[in-house]
Parts: sequence; C-alpha cells; structure tokens
Amino acid sequence: MWSDGLRRELAARVDPAVATAVWVTGSVGRSEAVPGSDLESLAVVVGPDTRAVRRAVAATDLSGAPWFAETSAASAADPRLVRTAAGWSGAADGWAADPARDLGVVHLGLLTDARPLTAGHDDPELLPRLAVGAVRAHPTVLADVLADALATRASVPSRLRVPTRADPVVDLKATVLTPVVKLARWAALRAGVTATATDARLDLAADPDVLPADRWESLREAARVAAGLRWEVRLRADADGPGTDRVPLSGLTSAERAGLRAAAREIAGAQRTLDYLRSTGQFRQPG
Repeated sequence: MWSDGLRRELAARVDPAVATAVWVTGSVGRSEAVPGSDLESLAVVVGPDTRAVRRAVAATDLSGAPWFAETSAASAADPRLVRTAAGWSGAADGWAADPARDLGVVHLGLLTDARPLTAGHDDPELLPRLAVGAVRAHPTVLADVLADALATRASVPSRLRVPTRADPVVDLKATVLTPVVKLARWAALRAGVTATATDARLDLAADPDVLPADRWESLREAARVAAGLRWEVRLRADADGPGTDRVPLSGLTSAERAGLRAAAREIAGAQRTLDYLRSTGQFRQPG
C-alpha cells in the first residue's frame, strides 16, 4: 500500500535513534494516502529534550517523485506536537474539555488517526486510545466533532446546472472523501474504537441505534468508491507530478460520474440523518 511505502521511506530517512518516537497521522496514519498527500506527524518522547526528533523530521524531504508528499503544518518538527505520553494525555484531556481552545477538534483528530512510524511498536494504539479516553471523560466534545463532520455536505456538481461552456469541477477529497472520513472518526470516538482506517471505523463503530446496519455498509461502500476513484485519477496524472483532487467532470467516464454521485448522495444522506438526530437531541451514548 502507498501509505506503508511512505512510512517505510520516511523511517529509512529519519535517524534510527529517533524513528521509534515518530508517529504518522492524517491520511498516512489511516493508510489512505495517495501521491501528493500531506505528510503529517507527531512524536512521543521519553524525556523533555525534543530537539533531536524535531530536527530529524524537519530535515526529511519527501516532496519529490514518486511520493510528492509535502510536509504539513501538523509536523513533529513543531515542538507543540512532540510530547511525552503523559503530556499527550494531558493535552488530549484539555482539548476534549474545551474544544474551542487551541483547535481541540483538529488536534483530537490528529491523535485519533495516529499510528507509529516504525513496526513492532510496544503500544501502537497509544495515541488513539488517549483520544478515546479523553472523549469518554468529556463526552460533550462529541457534539463538536459531529458538527465538524457535518460542516461540509458531500456533493458532486451537476453538469445540467451550469452554463454549457463551463466544465464543472469536483474536489474528490474536500467534498466527498473528507465528509465520510470525519463521520467515521466521530463514530469511532463515540464507540471507543481505536482503529485508524475509515473502512474499519465504519465497520467496528456502526451503531444500529444511530443508522441501520445497511446504511453503515452503504457508507463503507461510498467511501471505497470515492477512494478508488481518487486513486484512478492519480494514476492518470503526468509522471512529473502527483495530480490533483480537483477534477473536471469531463475528465471522468459516465460510469465514474454516476458512481461518484451515488457515493456523494449516500454520504450526504447520512449527514442529513445525523443532523436531524442531533437537532432533536436523540443521540445517546453507546453502552
């Protein structure tokens, strides 16, 4: 898988003395990266000196072919994203207790999606588990996580609703994949699931009291369709670049457009249902 290859490449370039402290997150942590995906990272250190880890990560550049992975602002080169396990635990608790402070929902998402850079880690679920624990201690944060997941409604533009000279563009990531990724993350935090992959989350965290079983399965299929099409578009890109998530509808086959619209409708339908349940106060904590 591309994400695994990217992790191995990063591990090979980082000083072995600090590689075990580094965790990847975002699409790489979820094993959903494609060429050109941002490289997001955190670090869990033993002592207070974070300089070695930060320097090693800052000095690593995977922006060239074949990875085209630009280092994100969410990087272990940032001292705020390098902490001891106890430090991460305290930070997670603070973000869950007051999500409006310091981008709490965003930072909890980074923890939830994180996995160790190197194989054979003693506790590969440490950071997702800290996020789950913080949410259990402060369950009201789930309303903020859900609000974030509902903020952008999944959609694909119709070619019939624009002037004939225009070629409508769809952003595969922002308007189709990101909404379902965020829904899956919310479901995982709500259910106490520490899996990082979107497909696994939609399976393990499926709550029939929220959506019927077939709706959860339809969401999984919608995520697979959108992710598969994103990969197909990247494979068509020129060799000198990673391609883009912004795709003109004319660049897709009729079957691809139909599949993408069906996926977006399914995701948007789930968002509408969850928005209704939220507005009527019908959510109960699982278990």
